[in-house]
Amino acid sequence: MERILGRLDAVSILRPVDRDVADAKAIHSAFMPRSRLSWAKLAFAVCTILAPTLGHAEKKKQLPAVRWTTGAPGCAFERGEDGRYRWTMTGNDLAITLLVDSQELTKSRRRFYHLLGAYVSVTYTGQDKFEFPADVRIDFVRHHDVLEGYMDPTELSTKLQNDVDTLVFETERQIKKNPKITEEKTARLREYEKEAAEFIEFLSTQSLEPVTVTLNPGNPEAHGWVFFATSNKWIGPWREREDFILGVWMKDKVWQFPFSLPPTEGDLILRKPPE
Repeated sequence: MERILGRLDAVSILRPVDRDVADAKAIHSAFMPRSRLSWAKLAFAVCTILAPTLGHAEKKKQLPAVRWTTGAPGCAFERGEDGRYRWTMTGNDLAITLLVDSQELTKSRRRFYHLLGAYVSVTYTGQDKFEFPADVRIDFVRHHDVLEGYMDPTELSTKLQNDVDTLVFETERQIKKNPKITEEKTARLREYEKEAAEFIEFLSTQSLEPVTVTLNPGNPEAHGWVFFATSNKWIGPWREREDFILGVWMKDKVWQFPFSLPPTEGDLILRKPPE
């Protein structure tokens, strides 16, 4: 996992290099989840049971929710030397871990489309089978409780590749009008293409796939990075401190992980320098 996390640090600083062109390419709406989940009554008592909050972005049927709570049975928290927080919630035959970088707000500002990222791992410990629907959403608590589904990695890659193609065309047009800027514009284009290619590769290999996966003793885990659009009109710019609730939606309940960024005073992670 450390190798994967290192690769995310590499892509987290990606940003458009030609502001006049790239600013017009920002994603203005999130790719919403493709399915609506049904009501169910089953919930377990390892954590506090709550009803999920629905936002302006999408109205969903309410499901029973089990929320990560400090000190509650089955709920664990870890501050890593890598500067990341890890929340784990364990239930009957299932454990879910959420990983978020303590500097994610800053990193998201430098990432393509200002995407907010998190890592989700689901582990099945039973002896039968479990269908994980890969439905992850985030509540932007301080922004009208907007609820966003994570972006389909294939659609996001296609969007970015189209933007690269557009930038190539625009760069060639500008160079034709003013050959003196050829070297400068070509260098920026190459940098943008390189960074975009790295991020597209990351999305194709490290993302949580938006498909149902059957977990069993021979295939007990589903994991990957999820990215959320932040360009919804209800969200706007980041505040100094942000509160979120990330929900992993199952068929019968929602597993909720509340967290805040940046860390509170006395909760700052001292990153271990690389060896």
